[in-house]
Amino acid sequence: MVSINDVAEKANVSISTVSRVMNKNANVSKEKEKAVLAAVEELDYIPNGLARGLVTKNTNSVGILIADISNMYYSSLVKSIEGTLNQKGYYTIIGNTDWDSKRENDYLRYLIQKQVDGFILASTALDYETIDRFSRKGIPIIVLDREINSKRIDKIRINDYEGAYKATEHLIDCNYDYFVHLRGPENAATAIDRCRAFKQCLKDNGISSDKYEVLSGRFIEDKAREHISEFLARFELKGRRVGVFAANDATAFGILKEVKNKGLIIPDQVGVVGFDDVNFSSYTDPPLTTVNRPIKEIGKITANTLIERIEKKDEEIFYKKNITMDVKLIIRESTKKA
Repeated sequence: MVSINDVAEKANVSISTVSRVMNKNANVSKEKEKAVLAAVEELDYIPNGLARGLVTKNTNSVGILIADISNMYYSSLVKSIEGTLNQKGYYTIIGNTDWDSKRENDYLRYLIQKQVDGFILASTALDYETIDRFSRKGIPIIVLDREINSKRIDKIRINDYEGAYKATEHLIDCNYDYFVHLRGPENAATAIDRCRAFKQCLKDNGISSDKYEVLSGRFIEDKAREHISEFLARFELKGRRVGVFAANDATAFGILKEVKNKGLIIPDQVGVVGFDDVNFSSYTDPPLTTVNRPIKEIGKITANTLIERIEKKDEEIFYKKNITMDVKLIIRESTKKA
């Protein structure tokens, strides 16, 4: 296996010069840097990341835990985070957890063993005490899509409540007669806030509890098809229009497919509003009305904040960020006023 000694000999420089070049230290002449990089390429030298980490105290790696990689929101979010981190010389290790807190806990322990420089937790099911315990180990942690009462952890989320309220209000404005909400997982903070806003908006508009219902869900398209199918099988639709607020776009896609499969007309008989505004939402049939959240911007802010924490100097004092980003309703053809 090629060693740093081999590279130094090939480039006719000292080992310390090779080390400085590999660690992107500016105190190396252009001529020597060029010689070292040429030797690295010719010898196909791969530095020992853990050994280098003992010197630099960084491995240039970041752990990202997400709830569901098949969900287009998470894949778009990770793409934005990964792209920004990579531009700054960081690499990512991604863990798909399926809302399983034990799996998330195991991932965190594994990633700490791998000496990652920081964590990004997106929509995790971990309780506050567990996250706080890991934060005490001195590793920067950024939590997305939930509120955590900790001065050691950065929090970045969108205004889920406001977005859900706008979505429900839009269905009311479209004069639908009955309202359905397919909620997300019981332990997801985003799902809790969106369901709470749905109920409060109906109450604020004088709509009684016998004019709406909440169906269980998991942010998954197939489950949404199953639940909306069961609802339509028992619901007397004649003379009524149903407005459905889906907990996310993936759920909305399942609803659109199943409603059309039942031979019902969207948006005349059934109107559907999603949440996320992923890329595919404007290409559904009909195009989906949904709540837009700035996924690319969230990813960039998250990555840059984590880099700021990792690269901070010991004498610097940072105030932890608690960012809540605004959302907006995007009206398309899956809803329509009577």
